[in-house]
Amino acid sequence: MRILLATTSGAGHFGPLLPFGSAFRALGHDVRVAAPRSFSAAVVRAGYPYLPCDDVPPDELAAAYEGAESKSTEEQNLMAAGVFAGLAPRAILPGMLAAFADWRPDLLVREFAELGSFIAAEAHDVPQIQVLVGLRRFHDTTKPVVDAHLGPLAAANGVSVDRLWSLPNASLVPTSFDDPGVDVIHRFRDDVAPLARSEEDTPLVYVSFGTVSAAIPFAREAFLASVRALADLPVRLLVTIGDDGDPADWAWAPDNVRVEKWVPHREALRGASAQVCHGGMGSVLGALTAGVPAVVVPQFADHPDNGERLVATGTGLRVGTSGMGESVDPDALRAAVRQVLDDPSFRVAARRLADEIAALPSAGGALDLV
Repeated sequence: MRILLATTSGAGHFGPLLPFGSAFRALGHDVRVAAPRSFSAAVVRAGYPYLPCDDVPPDELAAAYEGAESKSTEEQNLMAAGVFAGLAPRAILPGMLAAFADWRPDLLVREFAELGSFIAAEAHDVPQIQVLVGLRRFHDTTKPVVDAHLGPLAAANGVSVDRLWSLPNASLVPTSFDDPGVDVIHRFRDDVAPLARSEEDTPLVYVSFGTVSAAIPFAREAFLASVRALADLPVRLLVTIGDDGDPADWAWAPDNVRVEKWVPHREALRGASAQVCHGGMGSVLGALTAGVPAVVVPQFADHPDNGERLVATGTGLRVGTSGMGESVDPDALRAAVRQVLDDPSFRVAARRLADEIAALPSAGGALDLV
């Protein structure tokens, strides 16, 4: 079977598709990825054939997000929903229609925010599964914005936007970490299991702000402030700075701080006693899958919400509220890291989540949804 994965241009959106792509390939299916051209290198690096789509013009994107730093987290999320449901599908749709016409996939598996492929699949009568990239609240609360922005484009292509809300939903987020509610989400796990743990006497704290720290000035500043705040604790720090980072810029770091451009997530968490991150769902789920508690320093989008769920489940703490230029309180961050290291209840709760994740069905089982 030919299966098309479709994503917007963000590692946090593409990441949730990868376990499904790997599982489908292991079952013998032909899997390709359609995405904006700006994301083509990431697709190729992940080992998938790439089908091109256009990006949103930078000036239009900048105008859509103008003033975002002064908005609340909820308002920022609605602004983003407008971009994902309006500007992005208009730019992406021609490439998606070409992909369906030329390659003729039998199934579409798309991350929830990529909506151009939704229209293309409906227009070509191809079944589809949407993979949620975070908590269920973003699926539930963005419907009015998505309908308003996507509806006219869908209708112009003979598609009803109402179909979007009746598609099967898949997620890697376990039920107990997700928002409470009637569970109409089919939950799966990555087939790649976490590595066996290997700990030393001095605790290891893994610090990473994912792909955002090197790309966004305020996130980069928060990342640097977080490492400086933790460097004098009696711990070992493993700090990953991304492909665009320069280890030479970290010459100030003491001997207990190891700086790398990139370390495989599973390897980094193998010996970690705690993780400090920005709160992206990929980073949070990586920690929980490994049974490692996390401390979130939120930067934007769903980061504060994911931190809130860490607190609610007893699997971690959140330092700060909304990000977007909010300065890091070094004393609060040090206290939070000490707390998750010293209080065993965080590790117990994280390992309970890890067991729940391990018991989920393989991502390959998503094929049973269509």
